[in-house]
Formats: sequence, structure tokens, C-alpha cells
Amino acid sequence: MTIIKIVLLTIAAALIAMYIVLNLRGQKYDSLLNGLPKEGFSDKAFFAAGYALQDIKPFSMTGRIGKKLLSQSKILYPENEGRYAEYWARLYWARTLGLSVLVITFVFIITPLLDGMYMLLALFFGIASVYAIYTQGAKDMENKLKERAEKCLLEFPNVVSKLALLMNCGLIMKDAWFQVAKDKEGDIYDLMREACSEMNSGKSAAEAIYNFGVYSYSPEIRKFSSIIIQNVEKGGSDVTMYMRQQSSELWAHKRQLMLQRGDAAAAKLLIPTMIVLVGVLAIIISAAMGNISML
Repeated sequence: MTIIKIVLLTIAAALIAMYIVLNLRGQKYDSLLNGLPKEGFSDKAFFAAGYALQDIKPFSMTGRIGKKLLSQSKILYPENEGRYAEYWARLYWARTLGLSVLVITFVFIITPLLDGMYMLLALFFGIASVYAIYTQGAKDMENKLKERAEKCLLEFPNVVSKLALLMNCGLIMKDAWFQVAKDKEGDIYDLMREACSEMNSGKSAAEAIYNFGVYSYSPEIRKFSSIIIQNVEKGGSDVTMYMRQQSSELWAHKRQLMLQRGDAAAAKLLIPTMIVLVGVLAIIISAAMGNISML
């Protein structure tokens, strides 16, 4: 057995011991995982080690990534004025840390069982996998926010058109907002209903609509919300006209966005199409070469 394998086995033993200790310490957080939906959190059995690591300062919520997740959680989960934002931030961070420790432990267990170049390749790809899990986990909330922003933006022209129509019929901004919010299901309507809850709890319409723009995570919707608030504070005489104008612009923007998504989907299909074409050509050429050799 080489010195390198002895070192790797020593590291593996230390990682196994550390993982067991972290899981035992993290069991006190098991109650936080009760009631979690299976969809998206089917790997919650590995979160205990991540929760235990958060008790160590470099991995705590006061670190750079922890603070970033906490601020994103307040936008992604705005319910009850973000009361549960820390819970969700810690949950996502625990999953990232727990899976990272589990994978790096598994890598150092498997690597000493291999020889030569295979050992180096396993170590390289293993560490690369851990890095990918860690960085992807740190961006998980941001990716969900971007996905929600895109969904909101696609439905936003419908929302603005309905608001413009209702306000043109004589409803004030607040009443039109409540009417549209209960119209359908979807991310943007959920955020509108959250704004309705804020208005019912005593917040002004301007503050609730501003928060709606922030929670949408879309620059276009934030800009729209800001202009609406400015118009309402000035007296609201130009709000309906602005709504109609924005409705036309947003429908044009939606058409452009759908065309871009179609082009992106076509580009993704191009690679597998080329692979199939190369495979077909290889079969034809090999068959042709076989026939030539038989002549």
C-alpha cells in the first residue's frame, strides 16, 4: 500500500468520524424537517450534518453566503412579512452543507480502492462534484427567484390589461388590484394576494405594491410598480392611461420573449440532432466500407 493511499484512508476515516458526529449533533434539528413536502426535499435525511455545521462560525448564517441566502429567502418566502425567512435560509444552507460533506466523505472512501490514474481521476471528479454541489446550493434560491421572475413576467401583460380594464370601468387602484389577485392561480397572483394581505393588515397600497415589485424579482415589474406608486401619490389621474400604454408594450415584450425562448429551445435541440446525424453517417460509412472490402 502506497503512502498516498494511507494518507487518503486516514482522511477518509477522519471524514467518516466527523460525519457521524455532525449527524448526531444535528439530530436536535429534526423537528424543523417535519411537514416538509417530499417534492424538492426528498433528501432531507442528509440535512442534519448541515445544521450541525451551521453552529461552526465559518458556516453560520452570519457568513457571506448565509447573509445572502437570508436576504434572498425574504424575497422568495414573503409570507407573514418574511417571518419564516430565516427558517428557509437555514434549510437550504443545511442541505448544501450536508450533501457536500456526504459526497466528499464518499469520494475519500472510494479513491484509495483504485489504482494509478483512476485514483487521480476519481479524486479530481469527486472534488469537482463537491464544488458543484456547494456552489449550486449557494445559488439555489437565486435560481428559483429568477425562475419565478420569468413566470411572473410572462403573465404580467394579462395582469396589467385586467387592471387597466377595471380601472377604466371606474374602480380605484386598490379595488382593481383585489379583483385581479383572486382571478387566477400562479406565481404573480400569489404575490398579488400577498400584497392584498399586507393592505388588509394596515399597510398602505403604495407600500404593498412596492413590496410586490421587490418580491417579483423582475426589474420590469419593479419599474412598473414604482411608476404606479408615483402616479397614485400624485392623484392618480394618469394611472389608467399609463396602464393602457404599458399593456401594449408588455404584450410586445412578451412576444419577443417567447420568440427568444423558441430560439433557445431550437438551439438546444441542434446538438442532439447533430449527434444523431453523425451516428447515422457513421453507420452508413461503415456499411459502405464493409461492402467495398467484400468486393
